[in-house]
Amino acid sequence: MLRDNIRVETTDDMVYRRDVSVHQDEKQLTDLYGRSYMGLCGIGIYLAVSLIAFHFREQSLAEVLPPDLMHKLGVVPPVFMAVGLMWVSTLSALTVIIGRLYNKTPPSGTASHVAFRIGFFLLFFVIGGLAQYINEIFISGLVVLTLQHYNVYDYYMLKIEKKLIIIQN
Repeated sequence: MLRDNIRVETTDDMVYRRDVSVHQDEKQLTDLYGRSYMGLCGIGIYLAVSLIAFHFREQSLAEVLPPDLMHKLGVVPPVFMAVGLMWVSTLSALTVIIGRLYNKTPPSGTASHVAFRIGFFLLFFVIGGLAQYINEIFISGLVVLTLQHYNVYDYYMLKIEKKLIIIQN
């Protein structure tokens, strides 16, 4: 091979460059490990918000705001529209995540998935159906965020394995 024909002379400058390179590799690996657990952070945030939503499940925005302000805001949409929106959103999120897993492409942002799932708690709080659908909202969000975490973890672990193979060679 071409590498075998190259003569290596060690100097202080080369040792310094090698030390800097090792430090950069360690920093990149640490960064990749941190990114691999971002999905788990999203699940933690979602669980905390779920506890808050569960506490306020018997209330709605109509009960919290004065009647004249609710009249100015207008009519709230029916619950079946929010349920339909939730299931369409859940199925599309699962489709996107499974597609990214299958094709080994970079995962989408966990923050957007968490925001959408928390948004459903807020939507059902506004329309007054949180008490009826708290379990469905929680389970659908937990399934999406768990699969998202697996997607993020799997993607970054593959990158870490590749980086370790490069470092060892």
